[in-house]
Amino acid sequence: MESKVSSNKQVVTFFICTYALSWLLFFIGQTADLLPLIMLGVWAPTLTSITLNWYFYGKKGVKHLFGRFKRYKIKWYWWVLLLLLPASIHFTGRSLWQLYYDGAVNPYFRDTAYWASAIIPSFLIAGFGEELGWRGFALPRLQRFLSPKKAMIVLALVHLFWHLPTYWLGQGMHNAPLIYVLAFLFPWTIIFNWLYNRSGGSLIFAVGFHAISNASLSIVSFMPSDAQVPITPKLITQLGLPTEMAGPYLSVCAVYMVVAIAVLLFGKFNRVNTDMP
Repeated sequence: MESKVSSNKQVVTFFICTYALSWLLFFIGQTADLLPLIMLGVWAPTLTSITLNWYFYGKKGVKHLFGRFKRYKIKWYWWVLLLLLPASIHFTGRSLWQLYYDGAVNPYFRDTAYWASAIIPSFLIAGFGEELGWRGFALPRLQRFLSPKKAMIVLALVHLFWHLPTYWLGQGMHNAPLIYVLAFLFPWTIIFNWLYNRSGGSLIFAVGFHAISNASLSIVSFMPSDAQVPITPKLITQLGLPTEMAGPYLSVCAVYMVVAIAVLLFGKFNRVNTDMP
C-alpha cells in the first residue's frame, strides 16, 4: 500500500502533530499538577508516529514500524559502540577537564546500584517515548529529500525546540544554558544518526542509544546539579556559567565534536536509511 502523501508532507505533519500534542499535554499537566499527563506528553513522538503510520499506510505501516525492532543481526562492533560510546565520551571529557583544572583525574562513577535506576527510566521515557518518532518516523523521511547533514540539522533543531516547555517544567533538559545544549546536541545527533543508519534502521539502536546516552548523563556526572543550576526559563537566554561548572560540560561537548568530525570524515556518513512502508 503506497501512501499518496509525499515523505516531506508526512514529516511536516509529524512535527506539527508532535509539537501540538506534547505541548498541550505539558501545559495541562503543569497547570493541573498531573505528572502522568506530562509523561504522556514525552511519549507524543512515539504516539504520533504510530498514529501516522496507521493513517498513511494502515496496518502495514504499524507492522513495518515495529518490525524494525527485529533488526538485530548487526556486526558486534556496532553493539559495542551502542553500549559504551556515550559513557566513554562523557568520562573522557570530564577527565580531560579535571586534568587541566585540578591537575589530576578522579575516576568518578556513581555506584552500580544507581545504574539501574538511571537506565530503566531512560528506556521507558526517552528511548521508547521519543525514538519511534524522531528516528523511527522523521529521519528516514527527511533523508529521502535532504542530504544526511541537512537532515541532521533539521532533526536536531526540531528535537531541541520540542524540549523548550521543559524549561518551565523544571525538568527534562540539561542543567546548562541553551547555547551550551546546542554545542552538545549537534555532534550528539551526528553520532546518533550515523549509528542508526549503519544499523540498517534498527529501532533497537534508536531506542538504545537515546536511553543509554540519557542514563550516562547521570552515571558519569559532568553537569551542574539542580541545586547549583536549576532548570528555569532563564537558561534560554543565559550565556554562561562559572568556570568550574561550565568546564566539565563544555569539555564533554568538545569530545563529542571530535568524534562527530571523525564520523563525518571517515564513517561513511552518507550511507543512510530511508526505509518506509
